[in-house]
Amino acid sequence: MIIIHASHHLTYKTDKEFVEDDCYLISDLQDFEDSAYGISLVFHDETTALQETQKINQTFKEIEAFQNKDSIDIVPKGCSKGEALKRVKDYYQITSLAGIGDSYNDLSMLTNVDIPITFVDAPQTLQDITLYHVHSVAEAIANLKCYNKIE
Repeated sequence: MIIIHASHHLTYKTDKEFVEDDCYLISDLQDFEDSAYGISLVFHDETTALQETQKINQTFKEIEAFQNKDSIDIVPKGCSKGEALKRVKDYYQITSLAGIGDSYNDLSMLTNVDIPITFVDAPQTLQDITLYHVHSVAEAIANLKCYNKIE
């Protein structure tokens, strides 16, 4: 399945597995030439998604693919959660920033925050680079308050 994220509609689809009110079958990709800002590809397993992510990143220089379990998010090069947080942190002169992520598409974010957090059931790759492993967002916030990381 392919989902195109565009400015004049939320999402589009290319098969009938995915049903949402704001989705419809794509007839011509040219319709999105100027308005698409991201594409998501959905696979049946994480292994295939990883292989396709690697192929996309090795083949194309103007886009980046980020795996999200069994799907891939494709965006323009330099458009990642991590890059966005770096810009926000610099612009607002934030000295310490926490981030919580649950899948591979959060890796760039978690490597660009001062306090990286993930969930206890997140992939091992995320657990290896994070300071805290929590059961919920509420637990993450409570931990940050307890350790005087936030008020």
